[in-house]
Amino acid sequence: MASHPMAHAATLTALPNGDLLCAFYAGTYETATDQAIFLARAHKRREDWWEWTPPRKLIDTPDKADGNPVLFTAPDGTVWLFFVNLQGQGWTSALLFAMRSTDGGDTWDEPQLLSAELCTMPKTKPLVLQDGAWLLPLYDERRFQPLFWRSEDGGRTWRARRLFARLRLIQPAVVELSSGRLLAYCRSTNGCILRLTSDDGGRHWSEPELTPLPNPNSAVDLVRLDDGALVLAFNDSRYCRSPLSVAFSPDETERWMVIRDLEVGEGEFSYPCLLATPDGFVHCVYTYRRQTIRHTVFDRTWLRGG
Repeated sequence: MASHPMAHAATLTALPNGDLLCAFYAGTYETATDQAIFLARAHKRREDWWEWTPPRKLIDTPDKADGNPVLFTAPDGTVWLFFVNLQGQGWTSALLFAMRSTDGGDTWDEPQLLSAELCTMPKTKPLVLQDGAWLLPLYDERRFQPLFWRSEDGGRTWRARRLFARLRLIQPAVVELSSGRLLAYCRSTNGCILRLTSDDGGRHWSEPELTPLPNPNSAVDLVRLDDGALVLAFNDSRYCRSPLSVAFSPDETERWMVIRDLEVGEGEFSYPCLLATPDGFVHCVYTYRRQTIRHTVFDRTWLRGG
């Protein structure tokens, strides 16, 4: 968009009717005061083709940057949008807000402040756990620590848990395994993805572990398919936000047997968001060279190397 040439940090959710919603932030540059959140809708025209509406500006706080949108469709069909509004010049001045839509994203209620603590930020999608609780992964960019909020009343109230660790890690991407154990992969400054687990629904977490998968201090995303397979989107590099790759594990053992590239070459391809849909496909939206957002769709055959 000519008026907002920088686009970043896309998020994706599926609506009850099968349509997709994608939100992202765009502005003159990252954290610019004209940075706003945009929303687009996609309808499936054919099995291999989705038609997107032009993005419309959803949130634009005067003289303040809005960013890091995260979409979530609750079990009752209500769509939530978590996001931050910057009170100053950088992300450390961010305040966390949420707003809701009961008509599939056509209209929204007024944003509500969720936390008055600066730099409580979203990036990855919430989960509805087997026990019915909601888990909202968050992070603190000042301390470079992950946060986990848990709600047992459908998002009306939240209890926070901060992970104090000797390693620097943020933006946890969480899945729930068949056993009920939670598995989180995190962005880090250690040159590789860090791994956490929780055996009590996100109330307590293990110490971070190094994985063999590289990370150039950039966001990752993780999703579990209905047959137990795991899909990971990440930058397969210790130093660059290129290539943008997808790893596949056929089960919950995290045996990453196939790694395929979505984007290669010069430039930034980053901040993937994964969504598994009931028709067996996996969707990924991501930042393309900080200029636009791209959407790609693949199936298990592609994930297995076909």
